[in-house]
Amino acid sequence: MKRADRTWFRLSYAVWLFGIFAFFIPAATWSPASRFAMTRAVVERHSLSIDAFASSTGDRALVDGQWYSEKAPLPSLVATIPYAVIHALHTSRGVRPAYRAYARGETPAVRIQINRPFQRGLFVSSLFTSGVAGAAVGLLLFELLRRRTTRRAALLGSLFFTLGTPVFAYGTSFYGHTPAAALLLAGLFLLDSRASLKNPHPTRAALWGAGLCLASAPGCEYLAAVPVALIVGWFALRSPRKVQTLLYLALGAVIPVTIVAAYHWAAFGAPWRTGYSFITNPQFRDGQKTGLLGITTLRAAAIYGLTLGVNRGLFFLAPITLIGFVGLVLRAVRRDDWVSRVGLVSFLTLFFVNCSYFVWWGGAAAGPRHLVPAVPFLAFGVAGPLRARRLGLRLGVIAVGLVSVLTFSSFCLVGIEAPEVGNVLTNFVWPNVAGGRISILSGASNLGYLLGLGSRLSTALLLLWGAFGAAYVFALLRRGRHVARKRKAVPIAPTVAMDSAPTDTFPATTGSEQPRPL
Repeated sequence: MKRADRTWFRLSYAVWLFGIFAFFIPAATWSPASRFAMTRAVVERHSLSIDAFASSTGDRALVDGQWYSEKAPLPSLVATIPYAVIHALHTSRGVRPAYRAYARGETPAVRIQINRPFQRGLFVSSLFTSGVAGAAVGLLLFELLRRRTTRRAALLGSLFFTLGTPVFAYGTSFYGHTPAAALLLAGLFLLDSRASLKNPHPTRAALWGAGLCLASAPGCEYLAAVPVALIVGWFALRSPRKVQTLLYLALGAVIPVTIVAAYHWAAFGAPWRTGYSFITNPQFRDGQKTGLLGITTLRAAAIYGLTLGVNRGLFFLAPITLIGFVGLVLRAVRRDDWVSRVGLVSFLTLFFVNCSYFVWWGGAAAGPRHLVPAVPFLAFGVAGPLRARRLGLRLGVIAVGLVSVLTFSSFCLVGIEAPEVGNVLTNFVWPNVAGGRISILSGASNLGYLLGLGSRLSTALLLLWGAFGAAYVFALLRRGRHVARKRKAVPIAPTVAMDSAPTDTFPATTGSEQPRPL
């Protein structure tokens, strides 16, 4: 593909994915509301304390009589930029975000009702953090897979693991999981030695950028520190210039580490303290005190529940991840690919940490949300099956991938804060989709509703955008492949009669002079 064609393809793919994430307006539930409260506090009150909005969420920390969000701070801080624009528009029109919270006993904000400015502010905050991150996950996965397989397989793999896993769900709401996944992939992309075959070691700028991205991931989701440590350690050990590599990675990490540490110091009294040390919910407070921040020993129920369980099982809800996991294990054993190997180890380590967490199921959630930062690594495992010689195997993987995309599209249509018990598909997702009940959670909506469409037409609008966008992106890819093949083809030389000259006057034909098949 020409450079202009490659640029247009990447832009089209990113815009299409961003449009899918932008279709959903998130619900005002505890986790998004907690992050939004901090964003509002910074923009509207120039404070880190969320005292004025604390009643909107139960995800909060009490320090010396003041309330703070307990969440990792970077998504809330980044969202202050787009929210400041929306807030200025609201102020000019004399409106402001408002809500009414309903408590039950000691549980705050069991449900909150929000007005339109609140909904807009939460939507914009989510879109320019999680939504942008979701599109970035798809684009970065394509680039990393393209270095290891065909462009068609790379596009399918990136598509399935962006829209067919919990990455999709948490890219539609104001959570930190999908931004953390995007930052981990960005760091891997910059460190990947295949990026430059002439100079296999990353440049100083690439190392600095990788340090910036990797250090920012835990600032979005604290558990992302686990894969970050593994990636940095693995790459440093295999680098011929270990000290220099660590130095430039550390220089890149200075900015995000300083921001997060300064926030912790200002809010919680020390750079190493987080809001989880000051939560007031009795259940979570007691759980956090066990082990290391709630991480104790492996639970057999968690291992099954996070893999094959009908409520939070990753392989049950997104079966493409099972193919990816098996393929990644085989790839890590058979191929000398450090990205695949560190991806597998990172996923397994985060998985076992999640299995040791006192609330391993993640509360009301769409799948195992704590695994989201490492789920995209499983995409490297489908690079082989998607280009297998057997047509049946390729079609089978594509079918499983489409089922996964359909499942998580339905999750996002209904609501990603699913019940904590029962079969989440048969008891929650499918009945609501079949009954035309979408965006059922408090404050949730979608662009179809905003256009005045009903639930059926809103669903059809999403399907049309998805289908036509996919067709266009794949058409761009096929056109680029066709042009590249034509450019590589060598014209066949004219036939010469063998009796017109001695045989030994003809030069030997080399492989490079043979015409390549179109």
